[in-house]
Amino acid sequence: MLLIRIATFLGVLLIALFAFAQFIRRTGMFFPSPYPQGDWRTTSLPVKPIDETFATPDGVTLHAWLFRATSTNAPLLIWFHGNGGNLTDRAEVASELAHRGISTFVFDWRGYGRSGGSPTESKLYIDALAAYDFATSHLDANPESIVLYGESLGGPYAAYTASKRKARCVIIENSLPSLRALGNALYPIPLGWFAPFAMTTTRWLNQANIPVLVMHGKRDTIIPFRLGRELFDGLRGPKELFVSERAGHEEIPVVEGTRYYDAVVRFAGRR
Repeated sequence: MLLIRIATFLGVLLIALFAFAQFIRRTGMFFPSPYPQGDWRTTSLPVKPIDETFATPDGVTLHAWLFRATSTNAPLLIWFHGNGGNLTDRAEVASELAHRGISTFVFDWRGYGRSGGSPTESKLYIDALAAYDFATSHLDANPESIVLYGESLGGPYAAYTASKRKARCVIIENSLPSLRALGNALYPIPLGWFAPFAMTTTRWLNQANIPVLVMHGKRDTIIPFRLGRELFDGLRGPKELFVSERAGHEEIPVVEGTRYYDAVVRFAGRR
């Protein structure tokens, strides 16, 4: 009888933990800022954006800004941004990259900025591939010139795209090796074990087998630095590690300034 009670308790506990983990995945992962939230003024930017829109295979219209570098053979960086804000929060960095010779295409996930729809973990994979396909079909981007840039929660989606499409290289900023690793790191109970096959950034990058630059700040309290290191250590292909001693989450461009831009431009332009 005691064994039955223990088994029943453990079963109920596992079900409760599983339900809690799924609740967090549905409600605690995306924090979009829909239009008009954000600073949509672009007059002060060194390179002004071009408005672009494109449709996903499931019929959602997404909005993007294209920052064109002056060089006709410039690489095109596709920016998969994180789970908060919208593309206006990335505009200053994207414009500066274009000013330094890297064309940058930053799009908003569904539910963010001027994009339609509502974000979910699975739907953003559709958005990621749609952004890439639009770049190659409408922006005249050669796959050999495409740089996939994954910021924070955008990292797994950039990695997924790299496993499905051709690209020159991938840059991962303050991101995670997998959702399982993140869940186990953030909670005293290892909730990550309830998402064993979700957002497997390391696995997808290894499948792509192209050069990867991993960038992470040691003061990151959202995605701890040790997860960035775990991601880097798990990569089997060509790789580089950029460490910021002072930057927190998504702070590397601001904190590191020229050092950040030089690293991205050099890596994106490598042959």
